[in-house]
Formats: sequence, C-alpha cells, structure tokens
Amino acid sequence: VVSGVRQLTPRVRAFEFRDPHNKDLPTVEPGSHLRLPIQLLGGELTERHYSIASNPARRDIYEIAVLREDHGSGGSRALHATYQIGTRVRIEPPANHFGLHDDQRSAVLIAGGIGITPIKAMAQELDKRRAQFDLHYAGKSRNDMAFRDRLERQFGDRLHTYSSAEGERFDVTATLKAIPDDALIYACGPSRLINAVKKTARELDITHDRIRLELFS
Repeated sequence: VVSGVRQLTPRVRAFEFRDPHNKDLPTVEPGSHLRLPIQLLGGELTERHYSIASNPARRDIYEIAVLREDHGSGGSRALHATYQIGTRVRIEPPANHFGLHDDQRSAVLIAGGIGITPIKAMAQELDKRRAQFDLHYAGKSRNDMAFRDRLERQFGDRLHTYSSAEGERFDVTATLKAIPDDALIYACGPSRLINAVKKTARELDITHDRIRLELFS
C-alpha cells in the first residue's frame, strides 16, 4: 500500500510502500527495483520498473522516486496522477540486475539526474559497511537533484555535485584516473553519461569486470 508521497523536486515525486498489515517487507539489496502496474491515462494497462531508493537496511518500507516525463511514453505521468496515499498494488518481490559487490573494495558511484535512485541505496550500504567510496551526482540544477540535501548531510565531502545551470561539469576522465586500481565503478543515468563512462574506461584500460552500468533513458 502507498503509505507516503513526497514532492522532492518540481518534477520528482517519492512514493513510499508498506505491507498493508505492517509486516516486514522482503530483504532488498542495493540496486534492486520494483515492477509496478500502471494504468495509463488513456486506459491501457502496463508496467514500469523503478529502482528502490530507500536504505537497504530498512524492512518497513520501500521508497521509489519518479521523474515526471511530460513528453515520454506516459508511464511516469500516469503514476504521478494515480498513485496516492492508500493506493494498493499487487507486486512481485524486488528484482536486481544492478547488484553491488559484497566485499570491502572501494567504489566510485556516478549518478546523472534520476539515476541517483539506485546509487543512493548503494552509498548507504557502503557507508554501513564502512567501505571507501565517493559519490558523483550531476543534474540540471541543484533544485532538480532529488535527495541532494539528505545526501549532503549523510555523506559530507564524499558527495560531489555538479549543476549544469551553474556551469559545473562532471569530469569523467579525471575522476576515473584518480580511483584505486581495484575500485569498482557504478554509473546510472542517461545515455550520454553512460557512454562517457564506457569510453573513458576503455581509454584507461579499466577492465570490464570493474564496471557496472544501468541506463535510465
């Protein structure tokens, strides 16, 4: 059941889900997603996948954050319009195709826009393990960056933000050149970001097994 709705930015809204009987939810791993049923505004039934952004240590809720795409296929607009507090949905347990490593190797986490959703959960898990990481988060403006305030409070100088409205640019090459030789790279965001990470990794001879990517179109 939808137990909470919060407006994070002008276009990003968070939805919180709980078990209707307040039971613990299934354990979730960082990078997991929910497959949600959605009735489009024209009446067609469909489904969309949304990454779980809440702290993986929590068993009481799952939280997702959805960017409303006014010129997209309609799924995000329909979800914003129809999912309200009290809405009940039947869904499968979380699935994960963007898993986090389970040892103490360091990591560089890279998020573009709404790609912060799985990256946030990864950062919280690494912080719990006391593993070394840096989080790079790029967006159109700081007001458009979901969870920014919370991430700043929790991670301090391990968080690096880049606002294109303020002329700030995330330097992929400089970032990947500076990481330890065994560090893992996680990137989630639009195709331009993902392609830049892939290209830079090839140029720096970073092996494929150290790179994990998820494209958010």
